Amino acid sequence: MKPMLLMLIGMLLTGSSFSQTRLSINRSTGNSDAPVLSRTKSTSFKTSSNGLDVIPTGMVGVTGGTFQMGSNDPLDFGASPPHTVTLDSFYIDNCEITYEKWTEVRSWAMANGYASTDIAVGQNGYSPNNTNNPVTEVNWYDVLKWCNARSEKDGLTPAYYTSNTLATVYRAGQLDLAADAVKWAGNGYRLPTEAEWEFAARGGMKTNNYVYSGSDSIAYVAWYLTNSGDMTHQVGTKSPNELGIYDMSGNVFEWCWDFYGAYSSGAQTNPTGPATSIYNYRVLRGGMFYSTDYVCRVAARYINGSTVVPGGRYYYAGFRCTIAPAIALSAPDQMPLIIPKEFEVFNNFPNPFNPSTTIRYGMPARSHVSLAVFNALGQQVSVLQDGDQEAGYHEVRFDGSRLASGVYFYRLQAGTYVETRKLLLLK
Repeated sequence: MKPMLLMLIGMLLTGSSFSQTRLSINRSTGNSDAPVLSRTKSTSFKTSSNGLDVIPTGMVGVTGGTFQMGSNDPLDFGASPPHTVTLDSFYIDNCEITYEKWTEVRSWAMANGYASTDIAVGQNGYSPNNTNNPVTEVNWYDVLKWCNARSEKDGLTPAYYTSNTLATVYRAGQLDLAADAVKWAGNGYRLPTEAEWEFAARGGMKTNNYVYSGSDSIAYVAWYLTNSGDMTHQVGTKSPNELGIYDMSGNVFEWCWDFYGAYSSGAQTNPTGPATSIYNYRVLRGGMFYSTDYVCRVAARYINGSTVVPGGRYYYAGFRCTIAPAIALSAPDQMPLIIPKEFEVFNNFPNPFNPSTTIRYGMPARSHVSLAVFNALGQQVSVLQDGDQEAGYHEVRFDGSRLASGVYFYRLQAGTYVETRKLLLLK
């Protein structure tokens, strides 16, 4: 590699910056990966019926609607054919269930009639270096019983029963429940169906049709093979998707209710999956900390021999819960929009890049936004945004295919806020 390019890379990685007469450059880290976030992730919804005074903290609403489930893209394994699905509204945990939450509910269950052998102890993620990792090494049966215990602990009606009479709450054993043994419209916690999971991962009715859950650039939203360090991470430390849901791409795979089966092309309403499955497989979705990027795509499905049997307790699998809403959610604008508390500009990804990279930023209020790219001489080479934008998170793609290799700078100005960061085009 040419010495000049090596010098430029060194400047980028060490955070060195220029100061030009025509452009004031602020110091930035030059990190090659997207940032880790620390933000409040809980949302509560007040209700007046269905036995709920307040929807539990940490859940967000997903307005029902119609979407295209699946994909014809060959990278989306098992996702063909695309088909039309219509879903009712539901609430979903905005983060994967943590080991701490799992332990809290499990301890309550042990003191209230559940046997210790019927709900696994679980693990704090895989090889973690901190707390609040997603719980792992819990199987599908464990999760259903834990959901019932969580419901009972919170004074709600359990979702899962031993048979279609809905008379006996499922608290023991490993039962392959049928869909008619579930109170789907009740107020108890349950696993999402595969359709609910994908709809939420795509951003519901607020979708921007991203490849991953919340972005076309995976490093912004997922812990995966390239950036995880071969371990799980605290939940909610990457950017959320359009609905404020975290980690639906990467960190750990997530159990869904459904048996695994091939898609059909026909339209469906509130599907609960096939009645049976070869080898009794259940669905895992979303990818994990050791997955390649294509496994983390919102449409991709996962199956790998015996590793998706419902009795398996895997180091890479966790879950989140859904619950039926007590009040109707009839329009996307009723849903919470994730608004940053202050202006944020993230490091572009990938960096270095060739020929394109993604720039992501967040705004606490509606503002006139100017986002432009400059060369090392301070000369403007591209305008990416110049106009009013609503509060929230935004991202734009910068294509440098017609530019020479070198260090460039992107500057965002919104009102009195100005932030400049470096990027390296390396051809």
